[in-house]
Order: sequence, then structure tokens, then C-alpha cells
Amino acid sequence: MHEPKVASKETLEQLFDGAAKSYDHTGPSIFTMFGERLVELVPLEPGFRVLDVATGAGAALLPAARRVRPGGHVTGTDLSGEIVREAARTAAEAGLANVDLLKMDAEDLEFADETFDAVLCALSLFLFPDMEAALREMHRVCRPGGCIGISVFDKTPLPFEPGLPLLFQQFVEYGALVMMPNPVVYAPDELEDLLGRCGFSSVESVSETSKIVYPTEEEWWAFQLTTGPGATILEMDDETRSRFKEEYFKRLRPLFHDDGLHATVGIVYSVARR
Repeated sequence: MHEPKVASKETLEQLFDGAAKSYDHTGPSIFTMFGERLVELVPLEPGFRVLDVATGAGAALLPAARRVRPGGHVTGTDLSGEIVREAARTAAEAGLANVDLLKMDAEDLEFADETFDAVLCALSLFLFPDMEAALREMHRVCRPGGCIGISVFDKTPLPFEPGLPLLFQQFVEYGALVMMPNPVVYAPDELEDLLGRCGFSSVESVSETSKIVYPTEEEWWAFQLTTGPGATILEMDDETRSRFKEEYFKRLRPLFHDDGLHATVGIVYSVARR
């Protein structure tokens, strides 16, 4: 068996650059749903200056921008320049003039100390090779007494059961696994401990589980190409990818219900103070 590769920043940038136009638009818009929930839990107020790290398509940025009006402003950053451009276009189409989007590395935030009243990071921590460096940067740019809102995938249930564990099983069989820089799943106490080590306090967490339905095999597959598993799929040559997909669909079909593939997703939301 081949040793799994670990996705580099360059690999992830290329993945999300390529997925930018379809990100969160294949199947249910789950990141929008989970981003809105994170913003609901963070005590944002009109006039706040907010930073959204690894903004993606703006799942947390857009509702945050609405929450801090009038007078507030939200800055979104992402390593992917294409994602940044798409998020800026979406914000403009939504009529949100109180946002700006910047291409930026989460481990090296280009802002002065204590710039923001709140910092958000939705379902992205595991993408940062040095998670603690990124969190310490978020702590640095947050004002004293400000807050941070973080969401991660919960350990139980495993994300996107049963379709995703089956996919990873087949990756291993093919000797073609490209791993994310860090574990993707965290128990609430693990996330709280991580935030505490990086200087945050008064951490409160909630864990919530949702059932997501993907109507067709192709929608489920297209979703994989816009997220972490896409790094493994896109590294295959065309012939291998076609064979892999056909075999995977044969294994996947018995798991479908009448209305599609049911995927269970648990999310941990933590809110802490600077």
C-alpha cells in the first residue's frame, strides 16, 4: 500500500480555484446552511468589524454582513483567488456593500493587531497546515473582549455517513489517498482545548446533527470534487478516475433511498472570547 500524500497549500489552492464556480452549488448548499448557523451563534452587533477566515463562497460572510448593518463591515479572506472573486461577485449580487474580499494565507493575516471585533472560521481549520498558527493569528487581530466563532465537523457521527466513509475506503484500496493537513473531525472538548491553547477563553460549544439528501449519484460526486476528497479524485488519470467512479457508484447505489442518498453530518460550533 502506498503512503498517503498530504495536501499542500498549493494543492488546496488549485483544488478550490478549480471548484470556485460550483462551490456550494452542487446538491444542497450545505456550507450556506452551516455558515448561517455559525453566525446565529456568534454575538455580532451593528457596527462590528468582522473577519471571516477561509470564507469560501461567503457562507458565513454574507449573513455576518447583514447582521452588522448599519455601520458594520466584514472582510473575507481565502487562499484561493478564484474563490475570493466568486465570493465578491455573490456579495455584490446580494447588494452587500459592507464587505471586502482578499486573497490571504490564514497563517499570516495581513492586518494590524486588534483590528476586528469578531473573527469567524467556518469548517476550514483542518485545511491549515499549522492550525495553531492560524488561530493565534485570529487571536492577534481580534480586539480584547472580542469573540471568535469556529465550526468543525464532529467526530460522531462521521461526516457524510455512509457515502463518504465508503469513498475513503475505496481511496485506500486504490492506494490513491491525498489526506488533508490535519484531522477533519473533532469532539467539542478537543476544539475547546485547541482554542484555549491559542489564547481564547470562555469557550462555549454546541454540537448539532443534520441529515442532508443528495438526489442523484452525480450530484453527490460533483460535491466531492469541490471539497477535500477532490484532491484525491483529481490526481487520478482519466482512465483510473472513470474506473474508480463506476466502481464507487456500484457500491453506492444500494445505499440510496427513494429520494436520494441520505448523508448524516454533525457540526461542532464553538464561540469564545479574546
